[in-house]
Amino acid sequence: MIKPSIFLFLILNSLNLISCDVSKIEKFLDENVRFQVSYEQNFSDSSDSIEGNIYRDYDNIKVFSLSPREELLINGKQIFRHDLEMDQLIIQASNESINQSPAFLLFNKPNAICDFFSATNCTDQSCKYSDPLDNFYLKKIEIDFVNQKIKKIVYEDIFERISTIILFKYEQLDKKVSFEPVVSDKTERIFLN
Repeated sequence: MIKPSIFLFLILNSLNLISCDVSKIEKFLDENVRFQVSYEQNFSDSSDSIEGNIYRDYDNIKVFSLSPREELLINGKQIFRHDLEMDQLIIQASNESINQSPAFLLFNKPNAICDFFSATNCTDQSCKYSDPLDNFYLKKIEIDFVNQKIKKIVYEDIFERISTIILFKYEQLDKKVSFEPVVSDKTERIFLN
């Protein structure tokens, strides 16, 4: 009687170890469908840092950086990378660049994380995803939570560059935020795909 119960316990635990857990991210998104948050991003190979804001309105995401002045807009099936200093807009299908945008994965399609990583390790305070499949842009990503909100994201890309993003000052979404790129007749538009 003891041996079958130990066997069942080992099987259930091994299934839990190989399953991909995005429940903390999903819970955060379910409880925060509309928000804005400030961020600071640092890189392992540079003393430069980027500051800006992330805005979320259900499936619409906007990541705005102050310097360089850029914005990443994700709405529906398209991703817009807008260099405001050069007045250049790159437009591509979201399914083509999903593996190059941690913001898209975390704030829009967290279940896709399971399509790209084979190892998951979650605790009460963090989740780590590693051992990427195929040619995924990220080698690993770690997400820290405080009071069920994402507070820190650390990821390493295929070039072994480590990026650390600290999120702070969560607020209600400002109604004036646009999730469409603001362009003029002079804006250079580049369509990828």
